[in-house]
Amino acid sequence: MGRKAVIVACLLLAALLTFLITRSANVKYAELRKTVDAVKVVQFIPAGSEIRPDQVEAVKVPSVIAKDFVTDVNQVAGKAARVSLVEGQYVTPGVIGEIPRRPGLVEVHVPVDLSSSAAVFAGDTVDIFAIDRSQQVVNAVKLYQGAKVLHSYDSNGAELSPVEKKGMGQVAGPPGMRVPASVGLEVTKEAAPAIVQAASQKRIYLVKTNPAD
Repeated sequence: MGRKAVIVACLLLAALLTFLITRSANVKYAELRKTVDAVKVVQFIPAGSEIRPDQVEAVKVPSVIAKDFVTDVNQVAGKAARVSLVEGQYVTPGVIGEIPRRPGLVEVHVPVDLSSSAAVFAGDTVDIFAIDRSQQVVNAVKLYQGAKVLHSYDSNGAELSPVEKKGMGQVAGPPGMRVPASVGLEVTKEAAPAIVQAASQKRIYLVKTNPAD
């Protein structure tokens, strides 16, 4: 009887251990399968610009990796991006905040094409010229030096990204395929009227410069 009791006890202990291991594995599996919302960027957002609701979306991700992600789009929309955010990036609290524009500066948007835009992206620095074609010789008058490019939009109103997204098996096209149609520039309030007037006449020409110059 003693030997049988030992065998029965061993079988019961083995069954108990198997149950506990299986239960633990099931709990861990359930935790891995649990998902929560995380805010994901759906189009390029330049550093310093206000985040629009259409530039982000909430997607489901495993909860074990989402602890450092922002989970609500309302916590992001209307805030400013501290750094440039690329498509597909998840938003963390450290990359958003309140970044007010410097006092005395305003944002003006000017229509451009391939040659007059200097193919700029947000973050670049440009000098702004007005072209005068009324004479036989074309004259260029510098309206502003060292303007920061806040936005660069294509003809569809989408922000142009310096990082081109490529799908599986796709080859990136030449840079000229991504042509700015409208550029947002940060200038002083005093300089804005002259720039707006020249822009309304489509006489603006941008020259990319080095911020240190």
